[in-house]
Amino acid sequence: MKKSNLKRAIVSLFCMTLLLSCQKEETQPMMQSGEAQIEETDSKSIVLGQKLEIPYTVENMQTAFDNLLFNLKGKSKHSKLAKTYKDEEGIEVLPSHYYYRFLPKDSLEHDLLVKDTVLQVSNIPLHYEIEEEGDFYHDPELEGDERADGLSYLYAVVPYDYPIPEEIQNERLDNMYFAPELDKEEPEEGEIVVKQPQNKTTKDILTVDENGEVFEYLELEALKLTNNLEEDELAVLKFYLPNDSSGMLYSYEEASQLGYQQKDLVIDLVSVETLLEQETLANRRKWYPSGKITVQEDAVNKTVGVMGAEVKVRKWGLLVIRRARTDRNGNFRTSRTRTKRVKYAVHFNSDSRRFRIMAGNMLVRAKHRGTRKYKRAPWNQHFSYGRSKFYALVHNAVYDFYDRAVGKFGLHHPNQSWLRISAKYNQESGDHLDINPGGKFTLLPYAEIRVGRLDDGRAMASDEIYALVSHEMAHASHYRMDRDFFINIRAAGCTLQTMAESWATGVETEVTNDRYLGLSSNYVSTGSYRNYRPLNLFNSERQAREIKHKSNNEYTPIVIDLIDDFNQRFELSILALPIDRVKGYSLKQIQTSLNHARGPHGWKERLKSQHYNSTEGFIDELFGVYMFDNCK
Repeated sequence: MKKSNLKRAIVSLFCMTLLLSCQKEETQPMMQSGEAQIEETDSKSIVLGQKLEIPYTVENMQTAFDNLLFNLKGKSKHSKLAKTYKDEEGIEVLPSHYYYRFLPKDSLEHDLLVKDTVLQVSNIPLHYEIEEEGDFYHDPELEGDERADGLSYLYAVVPYDYPIPEEIQNERLDNMYFAPELDKEEPEEGEIVVKQPQNKTTKDILTVDENGEVFEYLELEALKLTNNLEEDELAVLKFYLPNDSSGMLYSYEEASQLGYQQKDLVIDLVSVETLLEQETLANRRKWYPSGKITVQEDAVNKTVGVMGAEVKVRKWGLLVIRRARTDRNGNFRTSRTRTKRVKYAVHFNSDSRRFRIMAGNMLVRAKHRGTRKYKRAPWNQHFSYGRSKFYALVHNAVYDFYDRAVGKFGLHHPNQSWLRISAKYNQESGDHLDINPGGKFTLLPYAEIRVGRLDDGRAMASDEIYALVSHEMAHASHYRMDRDFFINIRAAGCTLQTMAESWATGVETEVTNDRYLGLSSNYVSTGSYRNYRPLNLFNSERQAREIKHKSNNEYTPIVIDLIDDFNQRFELSILALPIDRVKGYSLKQIQTSLNHARGPHGWKERLKSQHYNSTEGFIDELFGVYMFDNCK
């Protein structure tokens, strides 16, 4: 495990019993000119923009209902809707949802809220635009508090009949009213069914409005009251001026030239019928939120899909109404909805592989919230820079290890529960420390794996990030396969540490080159200083290094040498290089022999006894170079 900034307290607590490799590894060859420059700040806070004028507050929806009924009786008597609602009056709007914020006092309360699939909490206020993305958000109301635990407010839009956890400090920020979907489809986990609070007028609305048409009119009125109608709607709708008895209709452009805002005007309901008819003809009354999430693989200059990530669709950015998973190409599609305006967000986690990417700490899960509202339109999000690109690359590396490398190379499966990977954007880190016994529950709020974006102060390329993640995943796999290996590993001397790091280095090398050669047959590793195979592949420079007496180099290429047919001393004609006359072993065979081995001698003897290989007579020679004369 490469670089780490672990807290001394946790190191002293656990390094006596668990593997904690946080040695500084040798500096890799520097990237060529043109590499990305790093930011100077250690981390970056999310910056909020303007406060939203939310159409769906009970207060605004009540005004919209009142305006709609008044309009039916006055200005728009000739609309179809007027005939249906000619006797209706006194509609009382009751909350269908409440908007809360919670303040957990500890990590247990925090986890209780985060894991609630109905609450779907957000660590960022939902009633503000996001001006700039970042790693974290500090609520200005809590700036004066000494909250060393990093806990802050969590926000949620909650169904009116859902029992919130009253024991957790909470505050109701607003009352909301959302129209029902009126669909018979069963919702997926985490999708909230919009139920109507029962009163007489609500029952009347649902009785006469089986197709949800009234709610279409109501939503348009609510959007108008908050100046949120969009250009395509304004282009079709006609308006009456307030306090104008002439009955003259105006386009929005004409009305705005007279100094009126949307909220000042009265919608002509006949023009609403025209708008709805156009949408119906275009087969857009119900639609499927969909899209594609991709990330730039700069090591091969290709765009790839973000695999198996969770996409949440929120009605107007507030209420989670649909969820989906991306496929291997990054495509996603949810079940259909009547909701016109949605905001999308991608969360970097996998339910099938059971892992979560954390945004540099253990309280914030890595995600990217789109800043735009989409009206019946797909979300095609590409990450080419910044934090979201880093999170996406880490997510893909973890997912690929579970989904491809484990099966293809016969590797032991890592943590079967929720493996947490802390992705540190402006730090140098690479380590594995599993304090989650049995992989089923958590003793401490601490990530099992930490990976940083930087290496000796420079931003790593995508293949380097992939390799770092694969290295730490190999340790996680090894730990789950043979936990006793890691008991008091430091006290056993550097040989067990060298075995662990050399194994992870071999896994990292094999799965990384296999991955990137699959993306491009012309792949050359980032920072390569050779122009021919195999010395222009990832980690190949390790085979061109001299092995010095007692160098304490734990990251040896012995696993690579057991697999490949490249004899570095012969091929490079350098006598100081190791003789590698072993070839043809697989990662699965090497892993089998590593399991339950308690030293280099046992590992090599198990290799010879458990597998047939025509070059096994040279194994002693190879182990003698890397494993028995390498400790200080």
